[in-house]
Amino acid sequence: MRIHVKPLLLLFVSIASLPIAQGQESFRRDTLKASLKIADREQQLRADGYVLDPISIQRVMSPLGEGDAIKYIQTLPGVTMGGEGGSAIYVRGGNMGSNLMTIDGVPLYGISHLLGLTTVFPGNVIGETSFHAGGFDSDEGNFTASHIRLHSKTGDFNQASGQFSLTPFLASASADVPLVHDKLSFLSSIRLSPIGLEYKALRNVVNRYQNVLQDFETTVGDVFGKITWRPNTRNEVSLFMFGSLDRYGFILNDDTADGMGWNNAIANLSWDTYGAMGLDDVHTAVSFNDHRGYQIQETILNGSYNRLEVRSLIDEVTLSTTATKSWKQWSAQSGVKVRGALFNPGSARQFTGIKDQEEESSLADVWTKTLLATIHGQVEYDVPDKMLFRVSLRGNTYFYGLAQDSESGWMFHPEASMMARFHLTRKFGAEVTLDYLTQYYHTLEGIPMGLSVDMIVPSDKTNPPERARQAYVGIFGNSNAHAFRAGGFYKTMNNLVYYGEATSFFNSAQAGWHDNIKVGEGTSYGLEVLYEKTGKVLSGRVSYTWSKTDRFFPGLNRNRRFPAKYDRRHVANASLDWAFLRDAHRELGFNTLFTWQNGSWETLQDGTLPAFLIGRKDSVSLPFISSLNNYNLPPYIRWDVALHGTFKRKQVKHDLVIGIYNLLNRHNPFMLRFNPDTHEWNLISLFPIMPSIKYTLEFDGRP
Repeated sequence: MRIHVKPLLLLFVSIASLPIAQGQESFRRDTLKASLKIADREQQLRADGYVLDPISIQRVMSPLGEGDAIKYIQTLPGVTMGGEGGSAIYVRGGNMGSNLMTIDGVPLYGISHLLGLTTVFPGNVIGETSFHAGGFDSDEGNFTASHIRLHSKTGDFNQASGQFSLTPFLASASADVPLVHDKLSFLSSIRLSPIGLEYKALRNVVNRYQNVLQDFETTVGDVFGKITWRPNTRNEVSLFMFGSLDRYGFILNDDTADGMGWNNAIANLSWDTYGAMGLDDVHTAVSFNDHRGYQIQETILNGSYNRLEVRSLIDEVTLSTTATKSWKQWSAQSGVKVRGALFNPGSARQFTGIKDQEEESSLADVWTKTLLATIHGQVEYDVPDKMLFRVSLRGNTYFYGLAQDSESGWMFHPEASMMARFHLTRKFGAEVTLDYLTQYYHTLEGIPMGLSVDMIVPSDKTNPPERARQAYVGIFGNSNAHAFRAGGFYKTMNNLVYYGEATSFFNSAQAGWHDNIKVGEGTSYGLEVLYEKTGKVLSGRVSYTWSKTDRFFPGLNRNRRFPAKYDRRHVANASLDWAFLRDAHRELGFNTLFTWQNGSWETLQDGTLPAFLIGRKDSVSLPFISSLNNYNLPPYIRWDVALHGTFKRKQVKHDLVIGIYNLLNRHNPFMLRFNPDTHEWNLISLFPIMPSIKYTLEFDGRP
């Protein structure tokens, strides 16, 4: 077997990232505040999660020059990434769809922008981001790997401020305006991508270096608005609305065109009251969440027009209330959450005939409703610098098939999490987390970019909810500006879904998803190490993960276990941030990230077997594959560098970041494709060395 590297050197990385280009040449206000409001360095490295620094998030390099939380999380221990540059993460052996991202408690199902190269939510309206991989709070649920918890900012009630940011791929603006002094505030943000216009302007230049596309159209953007009202010191009411849109159209030639896209629409109304009935906080919220994705292919076959559309939809309405109470070293919370959902996954329609006069035939159009009711509670005991102990319990009652003509039923599952942290000395200790988790939504994953066209389907009798059991044991230490943690985890997973047709984009296979899945199990175990050094001038972080993850599905791989696709045995990351010039009006600095990790796994033909056809004497060769995921791609190695400068003048601040992604210009493996003309496997690489630039202007009314 010969493997050739064929980097995709298209001007626009988003175009090169598409399946159609593969193989081508040329390229809540928080509850239990002691648990979530983390301020000191010692607590930031707790086993149950991390609180992410907004400045560090923004300075993480990406192909777009736009840092985001996912790119930062991909450098943490216990986390492996999917395809290069994408938004997919795999945490402690779980699937990509086993991770949950929420904004103020509302799930975000379509998290990717620009084909996975950045996340959908604007960072300039996020007040706090936390990442949890174990020891979960009681109000977290319906996932089996990790929770990325975004908390939106509360608008300023006294002074107005704003921000404008520009990269070659995204333009954004935000405003924070007090409408009524000390009573009413409004926070807003909008982002748009100019990539479609840029392609039109440079189409002739781009087409000199590629023969894949004839034309390209895209619309990418998002908008956020939040209004907060404080009628008095004991009450706060807020309403936020968020919408995002990703649409992509590709004309390959005069006879073929493809398209895909996704969008989110979210509304959340919340009310916090403090001190009522002797409680610290009672948080009540009602939300509506709409997520849709689609794929379209248009072709001319034998003079006849054909169009295939595959669409998916999730609509959710959620009502929740949580109460918290603390006294001395003790704190507790309890609450109820009810979530009703409407699913229409993999709806497929085909149109044939003459364009604009074609006939429609429905291939699949199945609607189903579910209801998930959860009652939860937890107790925490915290003695600073001595010990922290927390126990969380959840009881889930799940009803499925509530739509007409659907097979209906219900099921009950308990969940539990525990976190214990003991200080053996003031600066050194040990910690343990245990989790027993259930997830009622399955994600049928496609290509490994973290694209939001992946179908999300509900559990039912033949497609049971995913279950996970995990344990983590480790040590931690801190001394002034230095902190570390090291430990090991073990995890078992049941009712995992294997969807063999997931990578077949633009066909009707998704319409029959229920008949194309297999249910199995998996195990994962490993070691995690993290060291951090913080300082005003020099900060750095080193992380390392050794892990092993496998899968087992009855009837597949001769009933033998096989490595998970993203079982990257070794993952190492090192980052450094150096502020070599800093005074009251300016700051100049340098930051860099280096990552080394084993490649992902692919299924390749090992050889051939002789066979004979009836009535023929000559033998024929049949492909032989020894096992699934039998080939480990070459290691993934990348080095990113950036210079950043901040200049302050009265109420105005300018920030400029100039970076280089993949400084080594290494053709890192993305996937393999077989070339039937040469009978060779081609190693597909997406990103060459890529410069980036980002300019941000901030202003406020403060003196």
